[in-house]
Amino acid sequence: MLKRRGQQRNPVLLLPTTKFMSDSFIRNFFERLRALPRALVVLLGLILGAGALNLVLGSPVNLYLTVAVMLAAALLLWLRFLDANFTQHRIRAIFHSADQWPVLTRTYPLYKWVDLYRAAESISRAYPFCQTLLTEHNMPLKYLLQESFIESLRMPLKPPTMMPRKISPTEEIFLPAETLWLVRDDNTLPRGAIVRVHLISYNQMVQLEVASADANAATQIIDAVLNHATVNSIYRHHIISPVFQRQIKSSFRDDEGNVGFDLLFEPDPMVTDDKIILDESVRRVVERTVIDFHTRREELMQYGLPGRRGVLFYGPPGTGKTYTCKYIAHKLSDATTIIATGHALTQIKAVCDLAKMFQPSLVILEDVDLMFSEREVNPHAPLLGDLLDELDGFQQNDEIIFVLTTNAIERVEGAIKNRPGRISQCIYLGPPTPKLRREYLGVLLKPYNIAEVNLDHIVAETEGVSQAFLKEMIFRAVQISTERNMDGEGVLMQQNDFSTAIREMTAGGGRFGKRIIGFQVEP
Repeated sequence: MLKRRGQQRNPVLLLPTTKFMSDSFIRNFFERLRALPRALVVLLGLILGAGALNLVLGSPVNLYLTVAVMLAAALLLWLRFLDANFTQHRIRAIFHSADQWPVLTRTYPLYKWVDLYRAAESISRAYPFCQTLLTEHNMPLKYLLQESFIESLRMPLKPPTMMPRKISPTEEIFLPAETLWLVRDDNTLPRGAIVRVHLISYNQMVQLEVASADANAATQIIDAVLNHATVNSIYRHHIISPVFQRQIKSSFRDDEGNVGFDLLFEPDPMVTDDKIILDESVRRVVERTVIDFHTRREELMQYGLPGRRGVLFYGPPGTGKTYTCKYIAHKLSDATTIIATGHALTQIKAVCDLAKMFQPSLVILEDVDLMFSEREVNPHAPLLGDLLDELDGFQQNDEIIFVLTTNAIERVEGAIKNRPGRISQCIYLGPPTPKLRREYLGVLLKPYNIAEVNLDHIVAETEGVSQAFLKEMIFRAVQISTERNMDGEGVLMQQNDFSTAIREMTAGGGRFGKRIIGFQVEP
């Protein structure tokens, strides 16, 4: 019976495929061949050379014996050469029938590369037999397993490209573009399996592939790798921000193959209690609604409270909404903080998937009025629907806190801001009172010599300004004061430095110019 062309076996590939040569026999044969001492390999070469010389010179040695010895030596050297230098031959030396195995493939965004690599390595090394192959072939695993002698010679074992990847805000490692783990357990996985983590260079996606004679075993390996990758992710307990490829739409929920994006580590903002200046009533609300809720979440959930919560910070620009978010992110150090701004808001489903994966998590969505404005005037209505679906789709025990910010709460869709089940509380952050302005000036001016400065006078001059205005005013006043210290001596700030800074910052631009820089932010 003729075989299909694609399935035709090539007897020259390794050893003749007969019923007398099992996978175990071939595997043991090549293990011993691979373990041959270098001296013995040299001896085989000498035997081959001596036999050839004997034939050329016509020495009186049995012709058939000479040819047999030469062929045996040549065959051993040839098989050792193939095994040592070509990926497909190395695989088939261990799993001779792997070309018939089904291959399960999952594709994921780039951010999962480190997690998948470490998980696959950990799961694979738990097997009694595990051999690691570092190579690089831009083709699916099923093509590496096919029986084609000519094609196999185009798949050399070669050092893979090593690519840098961040594993924390300050640490970086290099990962191979492709790694295969050949694993076997005589009790639970007697025919073995092949696990592969592969970077697809042209679209910056990562593939996890598992091949095994037992499809159920391959599925179990994939599930174990994915679970290990999620539980031990490098992103847990860090502050991260997603960066999406603009041309790729949102993901399928199980296999993230349609989403091209990466995660960037953000440094801890280190906004401690002594650095955050808030109105006492606002501080109490933030403390109870977010920080205390997160700290005592397990206890509160036992009393029937849901594990999810949402708050909305609103107020004029520059009044500390983002800074307060940084303070919360620092306080919730045992949660994973996901910061989504700008284009990332268009991929709200993927952002929420990350929040579910890394919970307990804190999701910060900045300037939500840009994407989630009132539906009657919203050009991004489908995205608004996605956000509402996500906010409604979390389970009672999901441990996720949403913090939204906006400069224009009147533009935000009412179904977000007016629905307690989605947003627990709207918190107003306005221009600081005289007391808060004095505290703010005291903190920012600590590094400078202000012995000749009357802070109360500055507080009176800055009625109605934002925190952002105060910060920029101080920077400008410091610059002005350094103009008197061209000899490099320490900076001694004077009262007039601040008056000059305020005058320059409010000069020109009229009423709207003053509002842009945060002066007199209230109408």
